[in-house]
Amino acid sequence: MNEGFFSKRLAQLGIKKQVDAAMIVARAQQVINDKFGEERGGNNLRAASFRKGVLKIAASSNAWAAECQGIVGKLKTPPVERVVFVVGIVE
Repeated sequence: MNEGFFSKRLAQLGIKKQVDAAMIVARAQQVINDKFGEERGGNNLRAASFRKGVLKIAASSNAWAAECQGIVGKLKTPPVERVVFVVGIVE
Protein backbone atom coordinates (compact mmCIF):
# COMPACT_ATOMS: atom_id res chain seq x y z
CA MET A 1 0.00 0.00 0.00
CA ASN A 2 1.07 3.52 -0.70
CA GLU A 3 1.88 5.74 2.31
CA GLY A 4 0.05 8.63 0.64
CA PHE A 5 -3.06 6.49 0.27
CA PHE A 6 -2.88 5.51 3.94
CA SER A 7 -2.58 9.15 5.06
CA LYS A 8 -5.47 10.17 2.82
CA ARG A 9 -7.63 7.35 4.15
CA LEU A 10 -6.88 8.32 7.77
CA ALA A 11 -7.85 11.91 6.95
CA GLN A 12 -11.08 10.73 5.33
CA LEU A 13 -11.92 8.76 8.45
CA GLY A 14 -11.17 11.81 10.59
CA ILE A 15 -8.54 10.03 12.69
CA LYS A 16 -5.26 11.27 11.20
CA LYS A 17 -4.45 13.57 14.14
CA GLN A 18 -5.13 10.82 16.67
CA VAL A 19 -3.00 8.29 14.78
CA ASP A 20 -0.17 10.81 14.39
CA ALA A 21 -0.33 11.61 18.12
CA ALA A 22 -0.25 7.92 19.04
CA MET A 23 2.78 7.40 16.80
CA ILE A 24 4.61 10.35 18.38
CA VAL A 25 3.88 9.04 21.89
CA ALA A 26 5.07 5.54 20.90
CA ARG A 27 8.25 6.95 19.38
CA ALA A 28 8.95 9.02 22.49
CA GLN A 29 8.50 5.96 24.72
CA GLN A 30 10.91 4.03 22.49
CA VAL A 31 13.52 6.81 22.84
CA ILE A 32 13.07 6.70 26.63
CA ASN A 33 13.37 2.90 26.70
CA ASP A 34 16.46 2.97 24.46
CA LYS A 35 18.18 5.48 26.75
CA PHE A 36 17.24 4.11 30.17
CA GLY A 37 16.33 0.51 29.46
CA GLU A 38 12.86 -0.90 29.08
CA GLU A 39 12.45 -1.77 32.75
CA ARG A 40 14.03 1.30 34.40
CA GLY A 41 12.70 3.75 31.82
CA GLY A 42 9.26 2.18 31.60
CA ASN A 43 8.87 2.05 35.37
CA ASN A 44 9.85 5.68 35.89
CA LEU A 45 9.05 7.59 32.69
CA ARG A 46 6.02 7.26 30.44
CA ALA A 47 5.16 9.22 27.33
CA ALA A 48 1.63 10.21 28.33
CA SER A 49 0.16 12.28 25.50
CA PHE A 50 0.75 14.57 22.55
CA ARG A 51 -1.55 17.47 21.77
CA LYS A 52 -1.09 20.82 20.02
CA GLY A 53 2.69 20.42 19.76
CA VAL A 54 3.16 19.50 23.44
CA LEU A 55 4.49 16.07 24.40
CA LYS A 56 3.76 15.20 28.03
CA ILE A 57 6.05 12.81 29.87
CA ALA A 58 4.92 11.39 33.23
CA ALA A 59 7.81 10.90 35.65
CA SER A 60 7.79 9.01 38.93
CA SER A 61 9.86 11.72 40.64
CA ASN A 62 11.57 15.06 40.09
CA ALA A 63 14.86 13.18 39.83
CA TRP A 64 13.59 11.12 36.90
CA ALA A 65 12.16 14.23 35.22
CA ALA A 66 15.60 15.87 35.55
CA GLU A 67 17.28 12.71 34.25
CA CYS A 68 15.05 12.79 31.19
CA GLN A 69 15.94 16.44 30.45
CA GLY A 70 19.12 15.15 28.79
CA ILE A 71 17.15 13.50 25.98
CA VAL A 72 14.66 16.31 25.36
CA GLY A 73 16.47 17.09 22.10
CA LYS A 74 15.73 13.59 20.79
CA LEU A 75 12.10 13.85 21.91
CA LYS A 76 11.62 17.34 20.51
CA THR A 77 11.51 16.61 16.79
CA PRO A 78 8.85 18.11 14.53
CA PRO A 79 5.92 18.36 15.11
CA VAL A 80 6.85 18.30 18.84
CA GLU A 81 7.41 21.91 19.89
CA ARG A 82 7.60 21.44 23.65
CA VAL A 83 8.18 18.62 26.14
CA VAL A 84 6.41 18.95 29.50
CA PHE A 85 7.08 16.73 32.49
CA VAL A 86 4.24 15.75 34.79
CA VAL A 87 5.62 14.40 38.07
CA GLY A 88 3.49 11.84 39.81
CA ILE A 89 2.67 8.18 39.77
CA VAL A 90 3.70 6.39 36.58
CA GLU A 91 1.36 3.49 35.80
